[in-house]
This record gives sequence, C-alpha cells and structure tokens, in this order.
Amino acid sequence: MKVTIWPANIDSKKTVKEGRKISKKYAVSTPKLREISRAAGKLGLNPEVEKDKSYPKSWWENSGRVTVDKNQPKREILIKISNTIRGLRK
Repeated sequence: MKVTIWPANIDSKKTVKEGRKISKKYAVSTPKLREISRAAGKLGLNPEVEKDKSYPKSWWENSGRVTVDKNQPKREILIKISNTIRGLRK
C-alpha cells in the first residue's frame, strides 16, 4: 500500500486549511520534493517522485508529490520525514 506526501503536508508556512497535516513544531519550512524523496529513502520507504502533479487545494501551483510505502500511520510517516529533513539541513 502507498501513501501520498505533498510538500504542503509538512510545510510549516502552510495552515491546516492549506494542507498541513502535522503540528508546526514538527513541520519544516518550504520542503522541496528532492528533500522529501531523500528523507523517505533514508527511512527505507521506497519513494517515487511525481513532479508534474498539483496539490488539489492549490491546483495552480505545480508542487509535485512523493508516494511512499505505508508501513505505519501517515501522520507518523510525515513526522519522521520532517525530522529527517531537519537533520539533513544541518
């Protein structure tokens, strides 16, 4: 089973209405697809990047998305990816 991760899901600059799925203390500022993919790869989640997709709530932005293997609840996956990105940025 796969789960879709949009950059908006872990973006601390977005509101919950704009698509953020985790609290701001876990979220990262403007995550890039490359960062999400690298973090998911480090976590062994077999990421697949789709650059030409748009998040439904902001259909005019071509943000792209990453699909990963679902081996735990989506929220936990988002927090782990966000924490990994934070570690990669240091």
